[in-house]
Amino acid sequence: MAALCAAIAIIAVVVPFAAGLSFLGTVPMALLAYRYRLRVLFTATVAGGLIAFLIAGMGGFMTVVNCAYIGGLTGTVKRRGRGTPTVIAAALVAGAIFGAVIVVALTILSRLRMLIFDTVTANVDGVAAVLSRIPGMEGAADRLTRDFATVLDYWPLLFFAAGIFSITSVSLVGWWALSRVMSRLLGVPDVHKLETPDDSSEIGPVPLTLHDVRFRYPSATDDALGPVSLSVQPGEHVAVTGANGSGKTTLMLLLAGREPTSGTVERPGAVGLGKQGGTAVVMQHPESQVLGTRVADDVVWGLPPGAAIDVEALLAEVGLDGLAERDTGGLSGGELQRLSVAAALARDPALLIADEVTSMVDQDGRDALMSVLSGLTTRHRTALVHITHYNDEADAADRTVHLSGSGTATAKAGPDLVETAEVPVPADAAPPRGAPVLELVGVGHEYGSGTPWAKTALSGIDFAVHEGDGVLIHGLNGSGKSTLAWIMAGLTVPTVGRCLLDGAPVSDQVGAVAISFQAARLQLMRSRVDHEIASTAGFSRHNRARIEEALGTVGLDPALATRRIDQLSGGQMRRVVLAGLLARSPRALILDEPLAGLDAESQEGLVGLLEDLRRRKRLTVVVISHDFGGLENLCPRTLHMADGMLAPAPTSAGGMS
Repeated sequence: MAALCAAIAIIAVVVPFAAGLSFLGTVPMALLAYRYRLRVLFTATVAGGLIAFLIAGMGGFMTVVNCAYIGGLTGTVKRRGRGTPTVIAAALVAGAIFGAVIVVALTILSRLRMLIFDTVTANVDGVAAVLSRIPGMEGAADRLTRDFATVLDYWPLLFFAAGIFSITSVSLVGWWALSRVMSRLLGVPDVHKLETPDDSSEIGPVPLTLHDVRFRYPSATDDALGPVSLSVQPGEHVAVTGANGSGKTTLMLLLAGREPTSGTVERPGAVGLGKQGGTAVVMQHPESQVLGTRVADDVVWGLPPGAAIDVEALLAEVGLDGLAERDTGGLSGGELQRLSVAAALARDPALLIADEVTSMVDQDGRDALMSVLSGLTTRHRTALVHITHYNDEADAADRTVHLSGSGTATAKAGPDLVETAEVPVPADAAPPRGAPVLELVGVGHEYGSGTPWAKTALSGIDFAVHEGDGVLIHGLNGSGKSTLAWIMAGLTVPTVGRCLLDGAPVSDQVGAVAISFQAARLQLMRSRVDHEIASTAGFSRHNRARIEEALGTVGLDPALATRRIDQLSGGQMRRVVLAGLLARSPRALILDEPLAGLDAESQEGLVGLLEDLRRRKRLTVVVISHDFGGLENLCPRTLHMADGMLAPAPTSAGGMS
C-alpha cells in the first residue's frame, strides 16, 4: 500500500498537469487506517514518503504525507463509526497545529519570512497597478495596498488562520469524496482473513480437538462449516479433502486461530500464528505471502532479531539449494511455493497447515513439494494438515478427513478427488483447412531487454491454431507457457517474430482473443455477477436477457445474476469469467490453468462445457494446464514446452502426469 501511494505521488509530481491524481493516493492510506492500527498507517507513511522523496524530491514526500493525513482521517473516522462533526473537530485541531508550526518556523527563519513577504507584496503591488489603470478603480488600488500592509503587521494571526482554513477545507473535501469511495470498498468482505486472538499464554497449538464446531461468515444466512469434530495430534499428517464449497478453507481458518461461531476448539496453549513453535500456514497462491526481495531475506522475514536460522539448510531441504541470493521476482510458481514452505519451517512450527499448495505447480514441482511435506512429521515433529484435491496426496497422509459439505466430516475420502493422469496422446485428426485463426512465426520474447537483468522467456516458437481447434500446451513451471499465453492474447508484444490473428498482429486487436487467467478471483472486477458479465462483454448491466443467456451458456443458474462474487465457489467464479468472455464472441479462447483448485466434479463439468462449445460453436480453444484428466476430447492437439521452446513431449510413463 505504501508503494502504491508513493507511485501515485511520484506520477502526480513528475507528470505535467497530473497533480489532481494525488487524491488517488488517499485510497490505500484510508484502507490501512480503516482495517489496521495507526502504527501501520505511520509505517506506510514513512516507507512511502522515503520512496517518493528519493525519486521526486520534497514534493513527492509532502504528497505522501498529505495522502496519509486525509486517508488516515477518513479511515479512522469510518472505523470508529463517526461522521462529519468528528472530521471538523479533528481538522480544526490539525489546522491549529499546522498554523502554529508555520508561525514558529517563520519566526525563527526571518530571512525566509521576509522573502515570502517581498514576493507576495510584489504580486499585490502588481494587481494594484493594474487596478489603478482602470477608470474609477484608483481608490480600490490604494486601499488594497494599504490594507495588505496592515495585514502584514499581524502576520502571525494571518498564517495561523490560513493554516486552520486550508487544513479544514482540504479535510472536508477529502472526507466528502473519499468516504463515498470507502463505502464501496468496505462492502467487499474480507472473509478469508487470517486472524488470531491476543493470547499471552504459552504457545501450544497441538494436540488440537474440535467439538461440534460451526462457522458462519458475517451477513451470511447459512453456516460455511459444521458441525465438525476432529482432532490433530503432534507429529500427525492429516489430509483434508472435499468438494469445492465444502468448507475446507474455513476449516483452515479455524485451525489457524479464528474463533468458531459455535462449538469448542481445545488446545494446550496459544495458537502462535506465525510465531516460533506455533502455527504456520502455507497458502495456495505463494506470491501473496512472499515478502522479501531476496530468497534468503524472505525465509527470515518477520522473525525476532537474533533468531538463529540455518537458511542454507532450510533451502536445501525444500529443493532450493544455492538460491539464497536469487531475486524472488525471478522464481517460478513451484519455486515460490517451496520458498513459502521454507519460511514456514524457519519458525519451527508445531502445526503446519498447507492449503492446496500444489494446485498451481507442475507435476515435478508437485512431487518435490509432497516429498518435503510428507517428511516433515518425522524430521521436525510437526503436525501437518494438508488440504488437497488430489487422490495420491491424500493417500500419503496418516489419516484423511473428508468434508461432505453438509456439515459432516468422515474418515474416508469421497469421490471428489482428482485422479492424476498422463499427458493426453494426440488424437488422429483431419488436417486443418483454411487460413489459421492464430499463427505464431518465429516468436521469441526477452524480459528486461537491454538491461543486465535480461532474461529470455521464449525463442523460436512456430505453430498455428485453426478455427474449432483444441490445443493443450503443457510444460514445467518457468517453461514460458504463461508468457506465450499473453502474447497470443495480444497483451504482450513479442521481442522477435510475429503473432497474427486472422493475418494481422494480435496486439492491434486486444480483446478479440479472450484469456482466462490462473486465479479467477483476480479477474473478477465487479461486486456482482450480472455487473461483471455485462462489464466484460461490453453491454448494459440492465440487459437481463443477455446476462441470463451468458449464464446459461456456461451452465449457471440465472438466479446467480444478483449474487455477490465473493459468495461463489471457485468453480462458479471460473464459469462467470467464461460467461463474460464468451458473451464477447471472441475469435479464440485461451485458458491458463483452468482446472487448478477445482474438485473432480467441477473439473468434469467445466471440461464438458468447453467440449460442447468447441463442437457446437466451433470455438477455438487453447488450454495451458498441469492437470490433464478428461482433456483428450477437448484438446486433440498437444504441444510441450521446455526452456521457452517447443520440444518433444516426454515419452516415459512417469515423465509427466
